[in-house]
Amino acid sequence: MKKSRGIFRFAVFTILWIMPVCDKLTAGPADSLKVLAAAASADTTAIRLLAETGDYFARLDQHDSALYYYNRALSLVGPENESQVAPVIYYKLNRLFYKSGNYDISLEYLFKVLLNYDIIRSSAHDTAKIEIQTALAYGDIGLSYFSMENYLKSKEYFEKGYAIIKKLSQSAQKTDASENIFVFVLNLGSVHVALEEFGKAREYFEVALGLNKQLGKIAYDAVLYNNLGIIFKEEKNYQKAYEYYLKSADIRETINDTAGLAQVNNNLGNLEFMRGNYKIAIDFLQKALNFSRKSKNLKSEMLSADFLSRTYEKTREFDKALEMHKLFKQLHDSILDSEKLHQTARLELQYQYEKLRKETELQQEIELAKKERKSLIYLIIAGIFLFTVVILYLINRNQRIKMKQVKLVKESLELEQKNLTLEKQNLLLEKQNLELELEYRNKELATHVMYLVNKNEFLASITEKLLAIRHMLLPENKTVVQEIIREMKSNIDNTVWNEFEVRFQNVHQDFYQKLGEKYPDLTPNEIKLCAFLRLNMTTKDISSITFQSLKSIQVARARLRKKLGITRDENLVSLLQQLG
Repeated sequence: MKKSRGIFRFAVFTILWIMPVCDKLTAGPADSLKVLAAAASADTTAIRLLAETGDYFARLDQHDSALYYYNRALSLVGPENESQVAPVIYYKLNRLFYKSGNYDISLEYLFKVLLNYDIIRSSAHDTAKIEIQTALAYGDIGLSYFSMENYLKSKEYFEKGYAIIKKLSQSAQKTDASENIFVFVLNLGSVHVALEEFGKAREYFEVALGLNKQLGKIAYDAVLYNNLGIIFKEEKNYQKAYEYYLKSADIRETINDTAGLAQVNNNLGNLEFMRGNYKIAIDFLQKALNFSRKSKNLKSEMLSADFLSRTYEKTREFDKALEMHKLFKQLHDSILDSEKLHQTARLELQYQYEKLRKETELQQEIELAKKERKSLIYLIIAGIFLFTVVILYLINRNQRIKMKQVKLVKESLELEQKNLTLEKQNLLLEKQNLELELEYRNKELATHVMYLVNKNEFLASITEKLLAIRHMLLPENKTVVQEIIREMKSNIDNTVWNEFEVRFQNVHQDFYQKLGEKYPDLTPNEIKLCAFLRLNMTTKDISSITFQSLKSIQVARARLRKKLGITRDENLVSLLQQLG
């Protein structure tokens, strides 16, 4: 039973029908010649002719020649018409590689188509048409993944395309996409059969039956009934499966679809085999064998022979079983040879594709190298020009900086000269101010000295008068007057000198210090005399302040000159004034 289960699974996948969505498109990539002819330039005429030549060789299954012409057409596509024309040629290349079994390369071109549609969409005013084309490209991608037995990816892209088509049919444009919707629903049902999700598959097929009522294409009903029969058989609802197989067979007989009759009779034979009705199974399988031969479908004939061999084995008709098994082996070997040839053709086309791609890449690399070399030359020229400009700018800038520096140095020197002049003037003014201040203080000091002289003369006059009348006073008063005379003399002596010394030091601060440093042996009285002489006081004025006689003062001056080492020709006052 396990072995027969494998046979039935093979039957399911053999007769399951997947429809190419783009073949049903009336205004999409299939209308390539119309799109190419719409351009009005010599290049597009050449592209159209090359594409048509590629189509001619593709119909003859001369895939390498078709590939050559498609690629030549593609090489002439320029930037001005790339987004419009390139997708058409990409679609042709996709169909070429799909037909030869190179599904992965077919997918590469389909994704290039989608990329171009994205570019067109960004600038298109009416996006409905491009959305339809995108949906149908998704359908072809789903078809390629289904052929690669990647059913989950196939389901993903069928669902994407179905969602777009359904949305457009419900939009304001009311796009007539009934047949496209039907194809997507049918293919989604087939993918769920492949994934063994039979409940979901049945839902899609029943929806497709409803959609086909609007289309009115009974051949589609035959397909759907056949597929529903497969699902019910898998769910072991053999009666329902039998009913749907018969419905499919009746329609296919009406439209004389011999290939379809071969498939449905094979399914009926398998069903009766599973139910144990071997005689009935043999009748259906014999019909399937005959229809397969009429339609020249070797795979269907091989399947019929295999099933007949197993069924005859069950009825113990071993001669017939052996005959059918030999036929099965013969057909199997023939199909293998055919598949080997197909595989060889596929590999040859893949080789041609890789060769052309490498040649294209090499040419692109050469063109890129030329562009890079050209760009490098321009870059070097630009660099030299920029370098020259920078050097000239720096020279000019350096010259201007030097000129500015010279100007600044000149201005700095002029400013410094002005500052020196001002400083000199300030020093001169300061010196004049100091001289004026010194002169003022000297005058003030001289005035004060005269005041002291007058004061002393006044006190001396009073003292003399008191002395003159002292003998006339009573004895008790003489003592008092004598004390007054003594205190007045003492006060004159001390007060006059102390007050003079304070004021003298305020005016001539360094005089005593310099005098002491140069002549350390001078007595206090000699220092006092030096101070009076520094002020250019006369002998009489000095006598009045010190209460010494003129002669005493003259003697003291003579001694001082001798002590200071001054000759008779030198001026004592000038010498003392130089000290400060």
